[in-house]
Amino acid sequence: MAKTVRASTHFIKWSDLYESEKPFQVFLDDDINQSGARSTNLTWEENDITVEDFRGDPQYNDIDKHGFTSRILSGFGNIQDMSIIEKEYIPAVSQLLYKELADAGTVFIFDWRIRDSRTNHPNGRVNFADQTVTLLPSNFAHIDMCPISIIKRIQENFPNDASKILQQRIRAINVWKPIDNPVEQWPLAVCDGTSMAPADLVETDSVRRDKTTTLYYARYSPMHKWFFLYRQTPEEALLFKHFDSKSDVGASFAMHSSVREHGVPVDALPRRSVEVRALVFSEVFDLPEE
Repeated sequence: MAKTVRASTHFIKWSDLYESEKPFQVFLDDDINQSGARSTNLTWEENDITVEDFRGDPQYNDIDKHGFTSRILSGFGNIQDMSIIEKEYIPAVSQLLYKELADAGTVFIFDWRIRDSRTNHPNGRVNFADQTVTLLPSNFAHIDMCPISIIKRIQENFPNDASKILQQRIRAINVWKPIDNPVEQWPLAVCDGTSMAPADLVETDSVRRDKTTTLYYARYSPMHKWFFLYRQTPEEALLFKHFDSKSDVGASFAMHSSVREHGVPVDALPRRSVEVRALVFSEVFDLPEE
């Protein structure tokens, strides 16, 4: 019998305000403090969920069926030197996606992050533009990218080929795995895309100094089915979709969240993880120069 745990995460709480004012969050701490403007109009509720281990279940081998899957990615069990991420780990993730995803002509990796449950940012201020800045696990059910953000990124990074790319299959994929040790606290859980309804998702603007991106936060539903890799090891990579333009797949996305597992011992090892986000196109295009 598959291992299941009880855990909790935060969901966006619906407000009638969103009918007249788009949900937003602003990360401009100094400016907000000086102007007195609101930093967000979002409200949250924390709900308990049941999370099931899908390790070894063949029905989850195909990312297109439920929006997520897992693969072995060896050789990066303890990353301490940040330069290894760009020099060795990113190429390994790219090779994994070319190998494991059907119809992958171009893999464009555009972002990576390290998260650590021991992170402490003074005054809560974070420079999101600096990829080397460590972040805390995110205990909010969400999908990183809305279609409009994906279109903008394609237009910015592939200005000469954007019109061609937008006529073919486009996927936004996340590759997530722990480093240092198996996950004992704050595991990453994914929600089966086939258990979600469009009304569960609330489009939200995230405003930062250099740009505004658009993501989805999720409303709670008892119909959601949550999965994870129980005590996920550093050699196990979790792959899940933020978006897929192909209309006849089982699931075009899988929302995710770091979850607060009930009954975790106080001496549980801290969680340290790396996540990589990529756009995948069905045809071959020249990648942008760094």
